[in-house]
Amino acid sequence: MTSSERDPVLGARRSARAVALRRARDVLVLDDGRGPDAEPLWARVRERTRPDARVRVVALEPPAPSRDVTLDDGAHDGAPADGARDDPRPSGDRPDPDARAAGVRAVDHRVAAALPLSLVALDDTVVLVARPDRARAVTDRVAVLALRALAESEWDRARAADDALAPSEDTLLRLLAEGKTDTAVAARLGVSPRTVRRHAAGLMGRLGATSRFEAGARAAQRGWIRITDR
Repeated sequence: MTSSERDPVLGARRSARAVALRRARDVLVLDDGRGPDAEPLWARVRERTRPDARVRVVALEPPAPSRDVTLDDGAHDGAPADGARDDPRPSGDRPDPDARAAGVRAVDHRVAAALPLSLVALDDTVVLVARPDRARAVTDRVAVLALRALAESEWDRARAADDALAPSEDTLLRLLAEGKTDTAVAARLGVSPRTVRRHAAGLMGRLGATSRFEAGARAAQRGWIRITDR
């Protein structure tokens, strides 16, 4: 995007929106991925922020095919779980260790299953609300604080991008939380009971739990799974 092009949300590079973004020290982005541009909203925001700004992003979880981790069949029980070997995030969401040295703004990422809208909150002064058909800059103090509170609430509910479960892990955790036996879970996932026990132990370690019941409770607290009354 050249300086003469106008971003549908952020405006032209010399616009009031762009100036507000460059001045902001605390930037919080909700990006539901429904914008018209191929480049994510959060990436376009990062390009325009000041180097010392705190930039936080809540984006939608990657689609299942890009983050699916199939539980292995236990043939290599001495090897770490697949989820421990592979970063489940898409390459654009992984932190670059050389980013700061290269002058690229660091971004704190979290992911959510769904988001009510896309917005860019700039301190407590301006909120840019992005919709597929149009964008609006909100400056009314009461409205800004309300939208900021909504964004902070979504941030609190979201989970770290590198903490997201792969679909197979999600299924495993849900079945264990329902009290299914290792044999029943193994039959459902098409693996051996030994593999189920190994992956269950790995999930318990990630959750800091000493029992499967505690793991289920902690997973629900993190938003990994939803426990409902039957």
